[in-house]
Amino acid sequence: MSNEFVERVVGNFITDITDHLFLSIEQDDATMREYMSNVNRVGLEELNRALGLKIKERLHLDHCDENHSPKSRLIKSYTRHSCA
Repeated sequence: MSNEFVERVVGNFITDITDHLFLSIEQDDATMREYMSNVNRVGLEELNRALGLKIKERLHLDHCDENHSPKSRLIKSYTRHSCA
C-alpha cells in the first residue's frame, strides 16, 4: 500500500468536502426535501453558509481557496479546505 496515495486521496476528499456534502444532500430525497424546507424558511445563502461553517468547525479545517466549479447543483462556489 502506498502511503502517498492514501494521503493524496484523503487530502483531495477533505479539500472538496463542502462539495461532497452538498452532493450527498442532492442524492438523498428526504434530506433534499428538508434542505428545501430550510431554504424556504431562512434563505439559500444563509443555510449554505451555515452548512459550510459547520463543516469547518466540526472537522477543524482551514480555508485554502475558492472553487467556482462545484459538482453540486445546490451551490455556485465553495471554500476548499485543508486539515488544521
